Amino acid sequence: MAIITEVRFAHEDSALAGTLSALPALEATVVSETSTDPDGDYHFRFDYDGDGSVREALAADHTVCEATAMRESESSRLWGIEFASETKLLAPLVTAESGFVLDARSAPPETDLDPRGWHERWLLPDREALHDIWQHARDEGFTFDVLELHQRGRTDAEYPGPDALTDQQREALVAAYREGYFTEPRETSLEELADSLDISASAVRGRINRGLKALVGAGLVLNRPDADADTGSETGTG
Repeated sequence: MAIITEVRFAHEDSALAGTLSALPALEATVVSETSTDPDGDYHFRFDYDGDGSVREALAADHTVCEATAMRESESSRLWGIEFASETKLLAPLVTAESGFVLDARSAPPETDLDPRGWHERWLLPDREALHDIWQHARDEGFTFDVLELHQRGRTDAEYPGPDALTDQQREALVAAYREGYFTEPRETSLEELADSLDISASAVRGRINRGLKALVGAGLVLNRPDADADTGSETGTG
């Protein structure tokens, strides 16, 4: 039975660990991908108005292989990051469990002795998938807390839920997210997405719209008319 969960985790070798430690005031958000894989480049938005250089912190970060400034404003900048092979990541496990990272942002440490970590919102097929990820994280030395968990007990045609997200919808959503279709202003068009996916623009539009409806129905519409109570929450350590 599909679940939506919010988790917080940290590790001294997790993504951007050195940068987050060097710049306590830095806020980082994943903006381009639904997972973080050390074999590719991924986009992060850095919001920062403190002392110190983001570029220098990234250059010294042992988890970063290469960092490229993409776009900047007065207080934020979009960076493309390629991670070092030894970086410890959990998002690829979410993907391996047929899950989906809905949101990922940096989080403050639990105590002064802990490293800064990540606060993420995941869509997973069941509690067993969450347990498997938690077990792997513990084995790898992560601190890992389950902050909230909602169980999706029902799907229907109007609110199809995460289990109705097709491979084609997922591919279209990830491509749109990666290429900047959801940014303001947009960095790509339906026609350009259609070319990259080798389908028509109308097909791209349909897959994006149906996929977004499934995700919204799964993650935001928690109390639907005529629906049985299907949410519950847990707070504590996974």
